[in-house]
Amino acid sequence: MNYRPDIDGLRSLAVLPVILFHAGVPAFQGGYVGVDIFFVISGFLITSILIKDIEAGSFSILQFYERRIRRIIPALFFVMLVTLPFAYALLLPNEMAAYGKSLIATPLFASNFLFWSERGYFGAAVDLKPLVHTWSLAVEEQFYIFFPPLLAFLLARSRKLTFGALSVIFIVSLVASWCVTRLHFETAFYLPFTRIWELLVGSACAFYLHRGPALGRGAGATLAAGGLALLLYAIFAFDNATVFPGLAAAVPVGGAAMLIVSGQRSNLVSRTLALRPLVGIGLISYPLYLWHQPVFAYLRHMGHEDVMALLLSLPLVFGLSFLTYRYVETPIRFNRGITRRTLFRATAWGSGAFVLIGALIVGTRGFELRYSAQDVAVIRQFEHAAIYSEEAYNAAQYRAFDASPRRKVVIAGDSHARDFYNVLREAGLEREFQFSTKRINAECGNVFVARDLSEFIPALREERCKVIGRLDHPKMAAILREADEIWLVARWYDWVIDLLPETIRNLETTYGLKVRVFGAKHFGTIDLKQALQIPEGERVGHLQPADPYFVGLSERIRATVPAPHLTELLDPFCQGDHRRCRVFTDEGLIVTIDGGHLTQAGAVFLAPTLRSLILSAP
Repeated sequence: MNYRPDIDGLRSLAVLPVILFHAGVPAFQGGYVGVDIFFVISGFLITSILIKDIEAGSFSILQFYERRIRRIIPALFFVMLVTLPFAYALLLPNEMAAYGKSLIATPLFASNFLFWSERGYFGAAVDLKPLVHTWSLAVEEQFYIFFPPLLAFLLARSRKLTFGALSVIFIVSLVASWCVTRLHFETAFYLPFTRIWELLVGSACAFYLHRGPALGRGAGATLAAGGLALLLYAIFAFDNATVFPGLAAAVPVGGAAMLIVSGQRSNLVSRTLALRPLVGIGLISYPLYLWHQPVFAYLRHMGHEDVMALLLSLPLVFGLSFLTYRYVETPIRFNRGITRRTLFRATAWGSGAFVLIGALIVGTRGFELRYSAQDVAVIRQFEHAAIYSEEAYNAAQYRAFDASPRRKVVIAGDSHARDFYNVLREAGLEREFQFSTKRINAECGNVFVARDLSEFIPALREERCKVIGRLDHPKMAAILREADEIWLVARWYDWVIDLLPETIRNLETTYGLKVRVFGAKHFGTIDLKQALQIPEGERVGHLQPADPYFVGLSERIRATVPAPHLTELLDPFCQGDHRRCRVFTDEGLIVTIDGGHLTQAGAVFLAPTLRSLILSAP
């Protein structure tokens, strides 16, 4: 296909917003749509090449993958190699072990599944993961496993069959993206079946430009202006609250497609995209994409988290990208002296080496033996916290009560309710009570009211809240009719607190239940890095104040919930004074992983306090 400089300019319009978004520049909160632009460009370019080869009778799957390897692997492996020593120097063992997993997943083009599996409340912050951005490469390569042979098969039969089959795949993927995004946007974001339609839009552009009628000059200019407007709108108007990808992704995807189709004729937008500076950035856009995330992540690990510090690193990012493009990517990509056999063998050996290194890192728990035995014990608490937090609570969800004389109690709430239940179990209170649980996500509202709550719930979570449900979930009615009490536990939002009096009245009226509300808990801001910086000899005596936000929540709950229904946790869990909270047990183990959520040692530590609060209540 003929070289189009405007496509390289479009690449720059894709990569720059992504970089600025990851740097945290407020104006570019929608910069993540640059990945969607890349998907469209990739689908267009690859399909254009495939159509040409298939129609010429020269299509070869080995040749196709040779091209992909030359384009993708050299720069990717080089960046991965450079990140290794910095990972060892800057990452804590749990972070290092997670990095080791990404070293395994990235050359196997499975990192999107890895980072999808690590999503959630207890996952490490995305911004701190050096290779998290490789998820998009994985999606593309997964698409290119089946697409080239499928396209060759279809085109060998008829264009109508090709159009029909690809249209069905497109529609199924688009509908899946819409449905899954509303239910669980992280799944739709990372997994390939909800992204295929974006690449197929690029493929459609290739088919149109291959055989379709040429656009008139006026139509091309109008389409180009519209496409640019859509891209700019998505970049500057979207943010983390946008229901994305889903149908919202059609805005940047459609804009990119319009620019690709209209760019075949000269117009102001295509000429602007073809300007030398934009083309230059577009030519190094792949190494730019590869380098920016590890540079930003390591700077954040070094404590340089502010936007200005990250922006000041951009000359380094551009310099590394140019050098990678000039001395790594280009020499291998265009050097036909490197045979296919050599290329495939080197890729296999390189992939194997990274997998083995990653396995070594994971197997040694991120080289945790660099740390003392006491530090290792704390580190392992963080590793175990997520599983411990959820396991028992989830197992007890919708559990029916038996005929024993123990009081029947429903516990409803979010991750703080899971903590609460774990403390109850460690306190041995299952000997006095029967417990059944109900998961209610914090943002959904731990309430029982007959009103529309959509004004309070983020659009990204609204459908998921409907599926998970609250205490009005159909499975709960029979359990609540059998229960003696219901205990509401959560991290609490202001709007939820305001609805608690109505919730209490409704539960009492509908089910005749005794209702108890348990207040917020907090032990002061802490994470693993901060915990390990406290000298071992000072940990047991280390005291710190609870976060003022949670102190304010406790005051609001106290002023809103009638006293007979309320049991406060903030002061009791901090030994009577939330300004002096213990963070370590007598054995030097940490109580909380983030100030709010407990480790198993924390649950054991708090068990006597909670047991006293429960049994002393009337």
